[in-house]
Amino acid sequence: MSKLLVFKPNITPGDMNPHFYPDFATFFNAPYAFAYEDSCFYYALSKDIPFNLLAIEEQKSKYTTLEDWIKNKFKATDIRPSVNQAGKFYKRMWHPSDYLLPELLISNPESYTQSLVVIELLIKKMNELFLTIEPTHKNVHVFGLKIRELLLLACMEVEASWKGVLKEHEYIKNSKQPWNTKDYVKLLEPMCLANYSLALRSYPNFLHFQPFSSWNPDQATQSLYWYNAYNKTKHDREASLHEATLLHAIHSVGAVVVMFCAQFGIPQKQSLFDIVISTFDISLEPCPERFYIPFRTRDTANPEFSDSKYCFKVDKDTNLEDSAMTTDT
Repeated sequence: MSKLLVFKPNITPGDMNPHFYPDFATFFNAPYAFAYEDSCFYYALSKDIPFNLLAIEEQKSKYTTLEDWIKNKFKATDIRPSVNQAGKFYKRMWHPSDYLLPELLISNPESYTQSLVVIELLIKKMNELFLTIEPTHKNVHVFGLKIRELLLLACMEVEASWKGVLKEHEYIKNSKQPWNTKDYVKLLEPMCLANYSLALRSYPNFLHFQPFSSWNPDQATQSLYWYNAYNKTKHDREASLHEATLLHAIHSVGAVVVMFCAQFGIPQKQSLFDIVISTFDISLEPCPERFYIPFRTRDTANPEFSDSKYCFKVDKDTNLEDSAMTTDT
């Protein structure tokens, strides 16, 4: 498969003269575009190019490098390498792409359906709490046993998603310790978890939040505030019940939603997901360096993709304190 470059096209209407393909117009004002090559041609796709059209192409003999071509053809700036290769994708790691069918990301349909059902149950429990406790700024630090129940269930589901993704990619750690947040935090970058933002649709005064924006590999448990609260109240309810706050519970349910979307995409129409769309406003700041772009050339009728296993970095040393705090009990 070919290397992939991401760039900002800066062409103007005056650049769109007759010798260009008609769909060259899709590069005008495009926030980013993609380029790759095969043995004979250079290819470029804009973010908004229609699915059924081929990439713009040109013979390699006219230019020295792929980068040279996009600079001349598209006045490219902000050129950087993609993390992925053209034609490669990772199951259970979604990145916006009009070319990759979402169902290809699902490795186990039963687990996928179970995740949807669990999300529905958690949101129903959260909405039941809202009948008693209004999610306002004054109430975010309210705590109690029913709130603790929701916090525990939501964080257990987040852990299930973390484990599911690591298992999918055959993650192996350099230690006999059980998986813990030092392992789970390795999903932060490849899944762009910090880029997801949520809001409660029916409660506009409740602040937007990003469940994973504070996650830090150096403090993999403590920096994830709602998960740290879950850890404390799970292991010592009597001393840490006050950690089971409404704020932590809502953010943990949001984290469940983010983990689902980061695996399979943000569904627009799906019966079991209707309750999520009606409860949360979900937005994502794109990571174009991780978009899945097909390896599609003049010789291929359809976009070509193949799935790969993500290669995680293995730590030499394991933080025993984090391990002790996050081991399942």
